[in-house]
Amino acid sequence: MTDTVDLIIPNNAEFNLRNFPPRFDKAAEANFLAAGDMLSDQAVFWSSGPRVLVLAEGVDPEWFADVHRVLEVDPPPVISPARRTGRLVEDLLADESALAELRALLTSLRVRIRCVGAAPAMYRLLATIQSWGIETELDGPAQDDYWASVYLDNKLSCLDLAGRIPGFRVPPGVTVTTPMELEGALAASLSGAGQVIVKSMHGVSGDGSIVVGPAGVTLDAFWANAFHDPFLRTYPLFVQSYLDHAPDVGCPAVDILVTETGVETVVLSTMTVDVKRYESVAVGESCVPADLRAPLRALGHEVGQAAHALGYRGWLCADCLVDRQRQLYVTEINARRSGAMHPIALLEHWGAGDPGSVAHSHDSIPVTSESGRLSYTEHLRPRFDKLWADGHRVVPTAVRGLGRSAPIFAATAVAGDASTARTLIESIARDPVQP
Repeated sequence: MTDTVDLIIPNNAEFNLRNFPPRFDKAAEANFLAAGDMLSDQAVFWSSGPRVLVLAEGVDPEWFADVHRVLEVDPPPVISPARRTGRLVEDLLADESALAELRALLTSLRVRIRCVGAAPAMYRLLATIQSWGIETELDGPAQDDYWASVYLDNKLSCLDLAGRIPGFRVPPGVTVTTPMELEGALAASLSGAGQVIVKSMHGVSGDGSIVVGPAGVTLDAFWANAFHDPFLRTYPLFVQSYLDHAPDVGCPAVDILVTETGVETVVLSTMTVDVKRYESVAVGESCVPADLRAPLRALGHEVGQAAHALGYRGWLCADCLVDRQRQLYVTEINARRSGAMHPIALLEHWGAGDPGSVAHSHDSIPVTSESGRLSYTEHLRPRFDKLWADGHRVVPTAVRGLGRSAPIFAATAVAGDASTARTLIESIARDPVQP
């Protein structure tokens, strides 16, 4: 190993739960923990250099070996702390055996912690590793600047930035702080716009927002949903106009890496969203319409510079939409590694030297089997073995999802153009278990 090693920690659940009170809705918390487990294995692809992975118990060893063989990189050591809370870093800090194993692996090395995003337990882990005499850095804000991560991840920050950043637009709307205001804002907005989207200040993959109107639910159904949805019971809320999207554009996004010196990297992508829920992402310049690339890239630089001025460091993402007049609007900022992070890394690994290459990733491919419980080895591997034998650059991810009551998994492909990558993923989604 070289003198520097990446410590990869996909703290998905801890990051998403940091914004909610300790007595958060238990069912919602369980969903966060399950989703965090399922998606955590995508962190395997964040780096192909010297690294140590901290992953939740239950990594599929056959899948792990296969993807490293296909990538032609050596499998790294994996530490899986005993599950106590389902929060990966909390469980690691509580597991003396896992900490001793980690210390032995990191001794005499310089460590870079790569995580989903900043959270209180991550700073405790940073301090623990530094107490071992190991030089350690976090690709996130310093603890004194943690507030910037919390602030930027709150949708209210978009309203502030819209007043300061050129080209930063947000859909028109109303911010409400009580149910009475919400009722009035909905009535007024629906009479003018026809349909609206109601958003909480925090949400994940569509949870925390609901469309009211022809593209979504009725007003009566909204109130039933709001009563049961822990996100929509938390104020303030946004009531925003639901803008008609430009056809065949998708939802552009820009991932930004902010370092001590400023904006280091800007990556363009386009997401596929089913009304409000994220489904897939295509990464690469050619995945964004030509007339939107320059304004999206400029927006990324401006957002990154604003975040840098606040003390923010690490990856963040701005999600956008394009209206029928082809105006770019920011819908939210995610102060973390986004779902595009593993396709970005795979594109760098497989598409280096080919500026036209793109990565296409689908995070929720449903799969069924007449034989009952699904497994990677029996049901998915034959399909991917054939694809690999045919020379396709594609990997299955999130295979833990096969154990869900409604089984799903994810897959990412890299190809020389957007159409080829998308077609490959679509063919897998149509027929995931057939060789």
